Formats: sequence, C-alpha cells, structure tokens
Amino acid sequence: MDCYGAFVVAAPPEGGPFKMKPVVDRAVDLRCPLLGLFGADDTYPSPEEVAELEKVLKGLGKTYEFHTYEGAGHAFFNTDRTSFRPEAALDGWQRVFEWFAKYLSD
Repeated sequence: MDCYGAFVVAAPPEGGPFKMKPVVDRAVDLRCPLLGLFGADDTYPSPEEVAELEKVLKGLGKTYEFHTYEGAGHAFFNTDRTSFRPEAALDGWQRVFEWFAKYLSD
C-alpha cells in the first residue's frame, strides 16, 4: 500500500522537495489494480483531478476503484492531524482489507 498524496494529475511544484511524477503520467503502464481513497474537501488532489484520473484509467481499461469521503480533506487517515476523520478512515481501512483479499489472496 502506498499513500501517494497529492499529485495524481498535476505535477508537484518546481523546486519543491517532491520527486514523484503524477499517477496519470504512468497510467498507461499500470499493471495492477488501483484503489483510490479521497477526501471530497481535499485540494491536492481535488475532486476534479480525481475525476480526470478516473477518466484516463477508464479509457485505458484499467482495473480501479475510487471512493470519495464527504467531509474529509487531505490526510484524513492520519491520526496525528486535525484532518483525521475516524469514520472515513475506518471505512477506508475496510476497503483496503477487502481490496487486498480480492487481489492478493490465493
């Protein structure tokens, strides 16, 4: 599991500490199912960016599943931040476990 963070469509700002490339740039080469858990109040990635990524994945015929949580922003899984949203995080963990069972079990 990887918490990719903010830049699923847009590139990180120049000169910043981030070295990752947007997920959308790598979508054509994606060879595994992708689970995305997003906060509806997040701005990195924004709901519009999530929709753009979903459109690309769908167009490429990739296996993916996205869930967006109302009232949640960036880092809603992080228990050490004020952005933590227990209900969204609990549901998200359940979806992670189901995803693993579906795609990583014997």
